[in-house]
Amino acid sequence: MTATRTSHRFLLCLLLWGMLDLLCAALCEIHADEAYYRLYGQFLDWGYFDHPPMVALMTALGGTLIGGSSLTLKNLSVRLVTVLLHMATVALVWHTLDLPDRNDARTQNRFLLLAGSAVMFCAYGFITAPDAPLLFFAALFYYAYRRFLDRRSWADTVCLGLSMAGMLYSKYMGVLVIALALVANPRLLRDAKAWLAVALAALLMTPHLYWQYSHHFPSFTYHLVDRATGYNPLFTLEYIPNQWAVFNPVIWVLMLWLGWRTLRSRDIWARTMGWTVWGFQLFFLVMTVRGHVEPHWTMVSSIPAIILLTEEWCRPTASSPFAHEPWRIALCSCFALVIAARIVLMANILPARTGLAGKQPYYASLHEQAQSLPVVFDGSFQRPSLYRFYYDDQAVLVRNDHDRYTQFDLLHLEQDLMGQPVCLMRHGTVTFVSSLTPDDLR
Repeated sequence: MTATRTSHRFLLCLLLWGMLDLLCAALCEIHADEAYYRLYGQFLDWGYFDHPPMVALMTALGGTLIGGSSLTLKNLSVRLVTVLLHMATVALVWHTLDLPDRNDARTQNRFLLLAGSAVMFCAYGFITAPDAPLLFFAALFYYAYRRFLDRRSWADTVCLGLSMAGMLYSKYMGVLVIALALVANPRLLRDAKAWLAVALAALLMTPHLYWQYSHHFPSFTYHLVDRATGYNPLFTLEYIPNQWAVFNPVIWVLMLWLGWRTLRSRDIWARTMGWTVWGFQLFFLVMTVRGHVEPHWTMVSSIPAIILLTEEWCRPTASSPFAHEPWRIALCSCFALVIAARIVLMANILPARTGLAGKQPYYASLHEQAQSLPVVFDGSFQRPSLYRFYYDDQAVLVRNDHDRYTQFDLLHLEQDLMGQPVCLMRHGTVTFVSSLTPDDLR
């Protein structure tokens, strides 16, 4: 097969990947967090209580591009930008690789098999969350950083600054990507162009930092203080099984092995990949002493994992796991399981308690009870967010003393309903109020 035809082959595979993500985006039931991020997009700002504004920009842009009241179109409006970003992420990771023959069909198959079996890497190809743009900007960061190490060009410097700002505008966890690159290469502290990239990122972050300042740093307080719930041994015990679910057990074992092997490498790039893999795993393992660690918080290190594993597989040695058939069979099995999981999600046959299917009948019942009146919820942010997603009606949240703060507390949407007839859905009961007053919200 000629180089040109094989290149077309990879592009075709990428398009098929994007079409599968688009199909999942249209058919998989919306998650409560996605409905919450849709609320972000309806009130664009430089910051939000839980996260930076990138995910809000994504849902706002998707809502502008895709209109319509059908559930499929609403799903796509929330997820369209995620699908497009993920295709770009896969392409960036592919072009970051140092391969002996990029146009070889087997090389492309190996990359696609590894990337397609990394569970959460694939999930954020159609599920909208701050992790989706974080993946994209992390991929852009690694692409620019590898070129920066070789060339030190101004274009790479600017790209590094943009990618660092993009990561921080997506999720504050992006700072860990930057910090681990610095740990692996302390000489960056003496590099003027590296400092210029940091200065560009800091300049671009100024509007968000001012928003945090003007709102008394709600996001930083929430993530650094309020989320600390104290030590529970279960948090530590569940950590490793959760990581198997994030990466799949085969990739998790192989990336730790390859990461360990490259920690002391003389090659700065390889050392950065190793430090990133192990840094994320150890950092969040330690974080289990202060509270629950969400499994997907380590997910961004799937990019270094895919890079390390693909380059190892394309240059196998006798001691490489990829030289042994059981490892290859295990990877193929994981890939098949990921495809099967996508099919199950699109079929919407999971139990309602998983939060991934069966929610609409409940909200249809609430909508019928509300009789088209604005609805005031208590408890979790999930119910008003989902209600607004399904019916585009006014729905607000009034926080109880034992509930955590959310974006609803910053928006104060309930103020617009004062003096109006509303439906109160509080403590599991429905009450109609002819004229809402502050006393009704206590």
